[in-house]
Amino acid sequence: MLTLVNRQQQLSVLAEQLPVGATYCMDTEFDSRADGTTLCLLQLRANGETYVIDSLAVRDLSPLAPALGDPDSTWVLHGAQQDIPLLLSALRIAKVPKLFDTQIAWGLISPEPATSFAYLTYKLLGQRSSKFHQTDDWTRRPLSESQIAYAAHDVDSLPRMYEMLVSRITELGRNQAVLDACHEHLCGLPEASEPISLESYRNAWQLEPAGQIVLRDLIDWYNGLSQSERNKTIEAKLLWSLANRLPQTPEALRQVRGMPRLHAAQQERILSLVRGSLQNRAAANNLLEPPPYATFERLQLDAWLEYVRTMACSKAQVSKELVLGGRRLRQLREVVLVEGIDAFNVQSLIKILGTWQYSLIGETLAWAAQTIGAPNSLLGSREPARHQ
Repeated sequence: MLTLVNRQQQLSVLAEQLPVGATYCMDTEFDSRADGTTLCLLQLRANGETYVIDSLAVRDLSPLAPALGDPDSTWVLHGAQQDIPLLLSALRIAKVPKLFDTQIAWGLISPEPATSFAYLTYKLLGQRSSKFHQTDDWTRRPLSESQIAYAAHDVDSLPRMYEMLVSRITELGRNQAVLDACHEHLCGLPEASEPISLESYRNAWQLEPAGQIVLRDLIDWYNGLSQSERNKTIEAKLLWSLANRLPQTPEALRQVRGMPRLHAAQQERILSLVRGSLQNRAAANNLLEPPPYATFERLQLDAWLEYVRTMACSKAQVSKELVLGGRRLRQLREVVLVEGIDAFNVQSLIKILGTWQYSLIGETLAWAAQTIGAPNSLLGSREPARHQ
């Protein structure tokens, strides 16, 4: 049964009927413009029925919060990166309950990291769906019957898709890993900022000896800042400019290209770092060499690491982009450069991957590295020690 909810009283009645701690399949239709994003519809599958809630007519959705926002409830959505902040705002809740994103779940039992809802409904249910209303202006009223039916269609398909995915995930023993992955990807869990190093500045070798000393000290200072402190000061790319210009007065600091307006205390902190480095350090006696743009050894290592990642994720039946991509892949590469194949030990992999990622591919990564064997670039000399 499909019900259009477009009056506040209807919503209040629905809210009283919703059980706490249940599984809710949801979808949204919204309008994004330069001045912001507006939630236009909330599609909800509950108690075996589908509700299309007109959030432009029913302005206050908070009566749904006790049921939908309960920590024991589960939200089932697809590709919900944009849906989550809209729902949190509309329901007036600070935290999401358990999350199950069918797109992410599929990526943790297949090689496909980002699939459309239409594709996944076809793969799982064998259904072809129309996207006739996909580009509609959802702020316009009244809604047509076909628009309401279109909005309800996706959320009608979610319960069966959820059931099929959970069955496969349970068979693989990945229930908690999937919930953890969905929460991390959708809620933007804060990650520690990657430390910067001399290697972050390709032209550091071109600095004068004094500039190289200053850059080292500025890097140490910057790495010691929290993310919130970094947000209130200069960008990391400006450290090279400071080391190049070596400003020692507020006027000279303001003349550094790209320097933002800083409070007097922030200016003095940076200037004192520059002055201290110049006064307290002897002349540099280990001038940097220009780093190569590429080496055959590094190309070989990158190809080998990609092969290891592909073999491990294929054996584990997971998407390599979801489980080992971006920052974590770079971290693994840096550790391998120093430790070689010994980097694939339990402690190192847990630290690099994280808990749920390790539970999915930790052992298969170690297996793949040992099975394929280390390339010549790792068997021979290791990466030269980093400049300190």
